[in-house]
Amino acid sequence: MYFRGPAVGLTFCCFYLSSYFTNKYVLSILKFTYPTLFQGWQTLVGGLILHICWKVGWLEINYNSRSDVVVWLPGCALFVGIIYAGSRALSRLSIPVFFTLHNAAEVVSYGFQRLLFREVGLDDPGTLTMFI
Repeated sequence: MYFRGPAVGLTFCCFYLSSYFTNKYVLSILKFTYPTLFQGWQTLVGGLILHICWKVGWLEINYNSRSDVVVWLPGCALFVGIIYAGSRALSRLSIPVFFTLHNAAEVVSYGFQRLLFREVGLDDPGTLTMFI
């Protein structure tokens, strides 16, 4: 079906935007002062949806050993910090400013990855146009 790819992308964009508008509403308008609790609620709902998808068969989850899980713990801690900082920023900034800064951070992160892994040097025109 021709419209399947764009429909999936459009659905993702709608859910992505609605989640940010909902978060902005809860954090700013309702003056929810416990973003960690709100983050925990979102994580619980996401985990339940993930578990339901696994039980239905839409998703395959393999059990990992303890050593595999320990390797991911620093990344998980950083992820929690990023979500907390993002919720604090979203409660204080307007949505267009937040999205601009959020996307600018992605460009900077991409640039660092390109430079650190030496995929492309600064003399490449593709790398230079990314920063413009």
